Amino acid sequence: MAFEFRFPDVGEGITEGELLSWKVKEGDVVAEDQTLAEVETDKAVVEIPSPRAGRIVRLHAEENETIEVGQVLVTIEEGAGKTAEAGPVVPAREAAVEAAPLSEAEVVEGAPAAGKKEAAAPPPPVSQTEEEEEFYTGSVIGRLEEAPEEEEGVPPPEPAAKTAAPASVVEPTLQAAARAPRAETAGESGVRVLAMPSVRTLAKELGVDLSTVHGTGPGGRILRQDVEDHAEARIYGRETVSAPSIVAAELEGAEAWMGGAIEQDDHGVVERVTFKGVRRTMARRMAESVAKQAQVTTTDDADVTILRRIREKERTLAAERGVRLTYLAFVIKAVSAALRRFPRLNSVLEPTCEELVLRRYYNIGIAVDTKAGLVVPNIKAADTKSIFRIAEELLELVERAQNRKLDLSELHGGTFTITNYGAIGGIYGTPVPNYPEVAILGMGRVREMPVVHKGELVVRQMLPLSLTYDHQVIDGAEATRFLNLVISYLEDPDLLLLEGA
Repeated sequence: MAFEFRFPDVGEGITEGELLSWKVKEGDVVAEDQTLAEVETDKAVVEIPSPRAGRIVRLHAEENETIEVGQVLVTIEEGAGKTAEAGPVVPAREAAVEAAPLSEAEVVEGAPAAGKKEAAAPPPPVSQTEEEEEFYTGSVIGRLEEAPEEEEGVPPPEPAAKTAAPASVVEPTLQAAARAPRAETAGESGVRVLAMPSVRTLAKELGVDLSTVHGTGPGGRILRQDVEDHAEARIYGRETVSAPSIVAAELEGAEAWMGGAIEQDDHGVVERVTFKGVRRTMARRMAESVAKQAQVTTTDDADVTILRRIREKERTLAAERGVRLTYLAFVIKAVSAALRRFPRLNSVLEPTCEELVLRRYYNIGIAVDTKAGLVVPNIKAADTKSIFRIAEELLELVERAQNRKLDLSELHGGTFTITNYGAIGGIYGTPVPNYPEVAILGMGRVREMPVVHKGELVVRQMLPLSLTYDHQVIDGAEATRFLNLVISYLEDPDLLLLEGA
């Protein structure tokens, strides 16, 4: 009996989706709940399970085709293939032949032909010496300059053994080393970089390739802050990169848009590419947000010098728990606490503007930059969770977002969004709220700045913040007070503890 399986409503009012790939083909025998296809709906990729067991008679859609809810997806012949599940019936004569042992000639005949190479064995693991050579060149110049800035208790990496040079060669080299203005070392890709031993040690701990890090120190030297920012940037699926890498990324992005219709307009050649999937959904949301809200942005800076010390102090404990402490985890906690004091920033304005819905739950959305486009999963009940737990969930959500394995429930129900464009080098911005949310907080890049602190001009770690809000709902004074409270929590984390946040 043939059963027509129609594309179901997978939740949250979805009306259509894009068929990314079939996991079966016509003629296959499938079991109940076996995955038939992957479909991108709204901003998530969902697996469509088979509602019945049987044989696939016909697939009614092509890959990359847009399908609507209720459209016939596949025809299944119920009950077909049950005999096949027990295994094919083998005639007695063939079974006897298969059971008979192979003769010596047959064994030789079945062996690989002479001259053919077998699969190469996997290369041996990189030794400690080889691994160090990727970060350390063993040059005399590098050692003399870097030694004074080594961290206490962190010995410099041992250089690879090399043939001793004649004294006549070593002496001028030592003299040149004393005059060297900076230390050079090679990253994993072989690109020459400038970094201290302590910075290289930190890079190894965080799994950062120094050749992809943009140095902000004198002469392009890579600082500890640069490595930390680079590691945190990976939370969003995009790393801060050097100039050559930026060019490569732009070329890669251009190739990703190929495949459209080539046309000629009044000025030259153009390419028309279908705008679909995540990018189309986000475009519609952003247009709706700007059209329905009176958006205003206010900016300020938070002194996170103390917060930085806490991160450094608790890094080992965090690593033991399998998490990485980032500024973002602290900001999520601070925002969720501040929203309880300013509920209007956690509200939704009805389209008629006659009712304001104040939500008493705090699901903080995190804008994640993926290859498919921007997605915003949210951390549920962030106000009830510890910073360690928030950091753990954050990494889990981002990993699923990058692999396009987010569940629809993780994309819906958000009440306030945070976007960290500082992870890729930005400072201030005018982020657009994730409608119908009425506010969004943008995080810039933490950087050293001269500020007046307790009557003295000192260098502090400053975090730029940009708050965009709907002026229909939130007054400027209320938005500023909210931002001031968030800053207070970040500058004095003890307040979160004292207020029971």
